[in-house]
Amino acid sequence: MAMIQSEWFWIKKDPDAPTISNAAGFGRQKYPYFTDEKSFAQVDDDVAYYSYGGQIVECDFLFEPTFLIHDGLQSLFKFLEPELKFKGIQLYHERAPEEFAKPLYWLPYLLVTDAIHEKTQVVQGKPVNLRLKAESFGDKRILHCKLPAADIWLLSLEAAECLLRRQPVGITLEKIFSQA
Repeated sequence: MAMIQSEWFWIKKDPDAPTISNAAGFGRQKYPYFTDEKSFAQVDDDVAYYSYGGQIVECDFLFEPTFLIHDGLQSLFKFLEPELKFKGIQLYHERAPEEFAKPLYWLPYLLVTDAIHEKTQVVQGKPVNLRLKAESFGDKRILHCKLPAADIWLLSLEAAECLLRRQPVGITLEKIFSQA
């Protein structure tokens, strides 16, 4: 049997991207690192307060306390994966809300796909050499996978190209191969 290869890209935080500090109402207790069906159901559209560590730049994705998508990209993600559900979180700066940006982010929810190949090396719950099972993709363009210490959002080549045309701030895309 021939090996089927497909290109996928893992959305990862750019190490140089600014971070939002854990502020009032914007912590892991309310927004766990991994958003499952239960935690998503417990969140309503919300307001939270933040503070930035360092330079103020609105990133298109936040990874802490959980994975969030900026308002400008929410419709693209919904187009690419119609099964995605969202809840809005309006952020206000904790010290001077009137002086700083009030970005709107979206908490996405997508059922977890069992797409991580058994050849993936896992250390302390995180993938070292992520590999995907090609038979898991179907007609998906966005996949959500989980390991004990990793919340993994993946884009197909088509979806990655759509995202890159919008010149996103605060991320890197790591190329991942799939195997059959």
